[in-house]
Amino acid sequence: MSLGNVTMCHCYKCRKPTQVYGSRWCADCAYPSIDQDYTRYQNLLEEGYTRHQARLMVGWADPSEEA
Repeated sequence: MSLGNVTMCHCYKCRKPTQVYGSRWCADCAYPSIDQDYTRYQNLLEEGYTRHQARLMVGWADPSEEA
């Protein structure tokens, strides 16, 4: 069995490699309601908000951060 084709999973929030294969979140970003917040973030993007606006509304960015 060859492990040469193993796919690295990356955190949906910060894009760092995850510690557990198949996980959506790295240990630094994971918290109990992150799946619900990610769904809300995706819904905001579909409604036409910019990524920065959606991150602000979900609580993943500070208002002082530039887009």
